[in-house]
Amino acid sequence: MDFNAIAQRFLETIKESKHILIYIKGSPDPDVIASSFAIKIICDKVDVKARIVSVKKPSLPQNKAVVDDLRIPIHFEELNSIAHFDSYIVPDHQSALVPGVTYKIPCAVHMDHHEPIDEDIPIKLKITLDEAGSVSTIMALILNELNLDLSDSLLTRVSTALLYGIKTDTDNYKHATHLDYQALSYLSIYFDRDEIQNIADIPITEEMGKLIAKAVKNKLFYKDWLLSGIGFINESNRDSIAIIADLLLQNENVSTTIVFAGVQKNNDSGLTLDVSIRTENENLDLNELIKSINSEGGGRRFKGAYQVNLDYFINCPDREMLWETIKATTIEVLKKHRDAIHIIELRGSYKKMKRRIQDLFRKVR
Repeated sequence: MDFNAIAQRFLETIKESKHILIYIKGSPDPDVIASSFAIKIICDKVDVKARIVSVKKPSLPQNKAVVDDLRIPIHFEELNSIAHFDSYIVPDHQSALVPGVTYKIPCAVHMDHHEPIDEDIPIKLKITLDEAGSVSTIMALILNELNLDLSDSLLTRVSTALLYGIKTDTDNYKHATHLDYQALSYLSIYFDRDEIQNIADIPITEEMGKLIAKAVKNKLFYKDWLLSGIGFINESNRDSIAIIADLLLQNENVSTTIVFAGVQKNNDSGLTLDVSIRTENENLDLNELIKSINSEGGGRRFKGAYQVNLDYFINCPDREMLWETIKATTIEVLKKHRDAIHIIELRGSYKKMKRRIQDLFRKVR
């Protein structure tokens, strides 16, 4: 893979704009936080003004610490105007669609590491590498190729952020690929080891502890899957769903864990069903599984998620009855898809074999 060519095309593409919007879709996790920071640094270096915008704030204390401790300039705000932007960039998301932005200004770059989806959006440069464990990996390899003249302090900050992004998205390197290790080799020269440890050592909050206990209490085993609904939670705790799915997979003798919750906006103006899936089954194509449940969700190897809008039920007077309906329906949907999983596993096995053949040819060259 010619990362020098990718890096040069990336540089040429952003130079075509004077003001770029770097838009974070969804809840900011370490991967999108770090990769957005790296993109902004490159923009700054070539005199392109860039602004990182996220409508949602990080919900986990570790993710907040990444932003605060490494002084990453993310603006947590509603995007009320795009008049002064020439183009936009979407990192770490399957879709480049941003309501109110797409079709009004061009998408300069869409960068992701999930399996690509088909969408009719004009994009100047699309970088989709599902063989990378994170977008932080892609940005680290681009930085390595560009070899920009960065101060020691700035290089340490971005390297630390990128390394933590890779660490979290590959489950502590458990699912790291050859590209991830290339990126880690570069970042290991510059990152702040103590800062990584400080962020990782932040204790679980009391609220998170209660949600974990609820997930354990409510767990339901179906064949080799574990399902658990944790009730209604505030959107500030949204990231807890994925963390709990990870923890259950580590501690239960199952191939796949699925954790779901009803997520309420702070002002009670919205309600969604959020579902996080984790698996150790290498033959299970999570992206295909999730797309068969909800076309707007998605996944990659070992991780995936989807949402269902439930705004219509926000004013339901009986919250307990509403949750029981959501839980029963979700469990029934998941059970039916587990019963029909064999064809997806066969396709996943084919993709796994294809990746191994590609790796073999790569080694031969």
